[in-house]
This record gives sequence, C-alpha cells and structure tokens, in this order.
Amino acid sequence: MERGYRYWRSGRPRKTTAREDRLLARKSKASPFSTAAELHETWSPEVPVSTRTVCRILSRNGLHGRISAQKPALNKRQLKNRVAFAKAHSLLKGWTLEEWQKVDFSDESSVELHHSRRKYCRRPTEARMNPRFTQKTVKFGAGKIMVWGYIQYGGVREICRVEGNINSLKYQEILPTSYIPNHRRGQILQQDGAPSHTSISTSKFLKAKTIKMLQDWPAQSPDMNIIEHMWGRMKEEAWKTKPKNIDELWEACNLCYS
Repeated sequence: MERGYRYWRSGRPRKTTAREDRLLARKSKASPFSTAAELHETWSPEVPVSTRTVCRILSRNGLHGRISAQKPALNKRQLKNRVAFAKAHSLLKGWTLEEWQKVDFSDESSVELHHSRRKYCRRPTEARMNPRFTQKTVKFGAGKIMVWGYIQYGGVREICRVEGNINSLKYQEILPTSYIPNHRRGQILQQDGAPSHTSISTSKFLKAKTIKMLQDWPAQSPDMNIIEHMWGRMKEEAWKTKPKNIDELWEACNLCYS
C-alpha cells in the first residue's frame, strides 16, 4: 500500500519507456520525411501501441507534423554562385543601402483561376465528406493567366497581362509600355536568367534603351527576389474575390497589385 500510494498518479499509465521514446525521436530526426505509420513499422516497443500514440510521443519531443517548405533544387555550382552574389552585393563588402534602393525587381508569374492549396477546417467526427467541410476543386484549374510585373523602392509597381508564354519579342513589347515609362536614371533592372531576358536581341534592346542591369543574378533563385512576396499576396487577395472567369481574375490581380 505504501509503495502504491507513493507512486500513484492520475490517468492511464504510459505504455512506453523514456528510452523507447528517445529511440523513436532519433528515428524521426534521421528520417524527417517518414510518416508516423512508417516510423511505427521500424520501431519496436515492448508494448504494442497505436500510430496515434507515435504521433503524441513525437509531439512531446518537439517533432510536430508540418507541411514542408518548398525551395529550388540547387546543384553545387548554383549554390556557389548564390554565395558569391550575396558576398559581392552585401552591405558590408559591396553595395550600400542606397544602391539596393535603386534596384527594380521584376518577374513573371502564372495565376490559376482556382488554386489547389490545402485548407484546414474544423469539423465533427465522421463528417469528412460533408459538402460543408470539403474544398471544391476544378480539373486543370479551369484556366490561368500569365502576368509580368516589377516593383521599385518606395512602392512604385506595375503589372501587365501577357497572352501566352513570354518570348524575347513579347518581352521587348512589355518593357516599353509597362516598365520604361517609370524607369528613372540610375535605376537598375533585376531579371532572372530566362531565355527571353538574356537573348541577344533582348540584350541589344536593353542596351539601346540605356537600361542598366543587375549583373550575375544567380540561377534558380526565385526565393531571393522580393517580388515573390508580392505575387503571393496578390494571388491570395485575388482568390478571395472568388473570380468566375479569367477576365475577373485579371481584374482582381490588377486591383490587388496596384
């Protein structure tokens, strides 16, 4: 009685030991993309437990299930170029803040009429397929638009709708109407290494217009372009308007971007 009283605790006793929990946590850290069910198969506690128990043990160890962030796939050469660009244009060794304020960031992006991003909802048990709690999807996204835009320091920005894919000729038609009118002397245009941006004809066009370019922009680096934040916010706000067709989608994007 004395021993039972001394070690009494409320709730159901744990089925696993601390050592078994640590082993499970090590397995998860060694293979972060393994599901709880997969970890359960390779983990052998003395007392059988459910997959839900595996999830609870991992959560107690600070290993929560999350949607992984997406980043560009980079090889060693591309990683080296990114580091070299960052060092050459850093505030400590290269550029000043005033020089960075002269950079106009540009990019193109496609916007689907109906996005397929996962949404979370709170629902009662066994109501997963209830129409009130399901996310409606449309095959192939029901259409999309292509847009090109840029953003300057101070909030000046412009966006235009592009029919079809952007090639060199179309890119050279976009700049005179959507960028050059707001281009100021001393400003520097940033663009990625897309063929339409780096072709011989586009290079001659930019030189003839005396547009200075941001040199050595590393390949596969959309995450370094601040306009990506604008694209994300524009799309979220445009989708909130629930456009019914691509024309309404463009109107919403144009309004949200402005």
